[in-house]
Amino acid sequence: MERLIGKFDALAKRFVWFGGSLLILAAILVTVDVFARKFFNLSMAGSDELSGYAFGVSTMLALAYALIHRANIRVDAFYHYFPAPVRALADILGLVMLLGFVALITYLGFNMFMDSVHHGARSITPLRTPLAIPQSAWLLGLGFCLLTGLLLLGASIAALARGDWPAVQRLIGIKSVDEQIIEETDQ
Repeated sequence: MERLIGKFDALAKRFVWFGGSLLILAAILVTVDVFARKFFNLSMAGSDELSGYAFGVSTMLALAYALIHRANIRVDAFYHYFPAPVRALADILGLVMLLGFVALITYLGFNMFMDSVHHGARSITPLRTPLAIPQSAWLLGLGFCLLTGLLLLGASIAALARGDWPAVQRLIGIKSVDEQIIEETDQ
């Protein structure tokens, strides 16, 4: 299961790099648009729309990476005071709740995507972008996050069944201060 998580991690990293590239391109596009307006009194219609799509797509594509690397935000005021088995159960419960939310958003997003495809919906901007295009990229990110989360949940439940509390911690637990320090100093 660890190798499969590693493969998901490699794909998630590619999605993050792609999303980051989209953001950089969007920043360049908006910068060029601002300078063109200021110095040449010209506007590149749609730069704000495209940058919005880039932001949305990059965010959705980064969700699985954040999940694998335990970068999602959680309230941990008392977490470190609990014994390892209670922390493991709290981690699994938290992941189940997060996946329930992601599943709901994915389901609703899929319905919206299908409506856009069925009706040929387009943006109400000068670009008249077919909405199914950015929505398909958002769905890809959400679906991949859901699959990644289910994989992590399965691996965590298996570790819990073995009583391997450190494995649950490594897979889905909140990073300790020491882990965060090591992560920051290694890079």
